[in-house]
Amino acid sequence: MGRPYKILMVDDEPDFEPLVTQRMRHRIRPGDYCFVFANNGVDALDLLQEDQDIDIVVSDINMPHMDGLTLLEQIPRVDPSVRAVILSAYGDMKNIRTAMRRGAFDFITKPIDFNDLEETIERTRHHLDAWRTALSSRDALVTAQGEPASSVDPRREAEN
Repeated sequence: MGRPYKILMVDDEPDFEPLVTQRMRHRIRPGDYCFVFANNGVDALDLLQEDQDIDIVVSDINMPHMDGLTLLEQIPRVDPSVRAVILSAYGDMKNIRTAMRRGAFDFITKPIDFNDLEETIERTRHHLDAWRTALSSRDALVTAQGEPASSVDPRREAEN
């Protein structure tokens, strides 16, 4: 396996980081996942701009400074290959529907069921792997046909 999947967790709850780290340690220790944390959408955008290795963003909706729905709109401008998963209170279907329309790959209800979180991350990871393989195959085919392969970074290709 290559590098661990880097997952940016965005939530303003003070105990969120230690809880996720403790509950997901069985995926952190063997190097399956690497988690980074932000307390709001502004900090999350800064991290996305600084770290090109972030694969998945899991974000709460209700946060100070920038909410998760606004963050969701901004992610493709920074890196369109990043997949987003939204955290939302159970029964908040209006926000969940808005999130899905804005490009969220999936959603998880709060309080977090960590088995569901892990399954959702795995489903998102498999989607990313398939997408990256398809881009690589496309570039190989274009090269084999004698045309120049896309000079666009595959992580940026989703803009097109």
